Amino acid sequence: MKRFLLFTGLLILGVTSCAQDVAYARKVLHRLASDGFRGRGYVRNGNKKAADFIVKQLKKSAAVPVAGDFFQYFSYPMNTFPEKLKVKAGDEPLIPGEDFVVSCSSPTIEGIFPLKYLPDTAESVKTLLTAIGEEPDTNYLLVLPTSYSKLYGKNLPFVKGAVLLTDKQPYWHVSNGEEVKRTVWLKIKKDALKKHPINITLDIKNRFIPRFETQNIAALIKGTREPDSLIVFSAHYDHLGMMGKKAIYHGANDNGSGTSMLLDLVRYYSKPENRPEYSVAFLFFSGEEAGLKGSTYFTEHPLFPLSSLKLLINLDMVGTGSDGITVVNGKVYPALFHSLQAMNEKKHYLKKVKSRGEACNSDHCPFYKKGVKSIFIYTLGKEHREYHIPEDDDSNFPFTAYDGLFRLLVSYVKTL
Repeated sequence: MKRFLLFTGLLILGVTSCAQDVAYARKVLHRLASDGFRGRGYVRNGNKKAADFIVKQLKKSAAVPVAGDFFQYFSYPMNTFPEKLKVKAGDEPLIPGEDFVVSCSSPTIEGIFPLKYLPDTAESVKTLLTAIGEEPDTNYLLVLPTSYSKLYGKNLPFVKGAVLLTDKQPYWHVSNGEEVKRTVWLKIKKDALKKHPINITLDIKNRFIPRFETQNIAALIKGTREPDSLIVFSAHYDHLGMMGKKAIYHGANDNGSGTSMLLDLVRYYSKPENRPEYSVAFLFFSGEEAGLKGSTYFTEHPLFPLSSLKLLINLDMVGTGSDGITVVNGKVYPALFHSLQAMNEKKHYLKKVKSRGEACNSDHCPFYKKGVKSIFIYTLGKEHREYHIPEDDDSNFPFTAYDGLFRLLVSYVKTL
């Protein structure tokens, strides 16, 4: 009986340990995606609060700073909208983040402006230029169909601003916020303008930050046999922040999910029984949403020789997984990909491991361009579709394949 109870206790302990990993990730995600972190962006100190929280977690583990300090400081310009945003289509107030977004390249604008509608059938720049003409009255906003999305955020001649119509809740991004343009741009949900109002009321105030101060975070767990060779796990912890005073872009999946898994991997490798032969570095990047700023800065100012990297595994948007995962650069490194695929087929960690070619769509890219073997993993599934909208939060967050992906990563690193 004692032997049976001991076995049962060990079994329960093992299950609890596995469950605690996911529980820890959820706890971290809840903090990262909270209102208090303000979307981990550019207003109300949200980015720095998130960074301090991550370092606090790292200090609880066996991880040490890579270069004397967990932080690697850098800066870049960014346009922000910290004040209350007011947009009315005719007499109807529009809700920031739900009915409209403001291009991050937009200047301050205040007043009532006529709206000029370009027909939905207009699909060419030639049609647009004909519609604009060289009219002396430039104090209006041009309403454009979705087909003109490639012009969004750019300067247009002879108009005060432009509205790009969208069929659904508009996505926001900050990757064009390095420069303030002359033309004001908004994305507005088509249904919000279905009555075709003749004017729009705007009260939008920008605040341009020439040098937004931020930081990457770099931690290390030294290997037992080859400490000078590195396996790197990376994820970006920043998100879009806030647009105005009410629209918080929480960024749970993008990329609170990857950051949470990274911190969980730190905890795993901190345990003496899990210490790998190679050293493992953990890089938490800022500025990804602004255009891979943090990872680019790191590759230009590396804290360790890039030649020492055996492999970089970047995690970005890993909150789903009902349909498996995609490995970006899997087609570039077929041997690596087939090893992951074979391991998954043997252990049944995930529904599918899918291969993809090159794509400069996350923080693996600057390393790949420097010749470092780099892959980017994201999960597949329709259970959490929210992306670059305030509703990408941690309420009912799935983490569908969290355990399977975690086990696959750990198992694969053991083979290196």
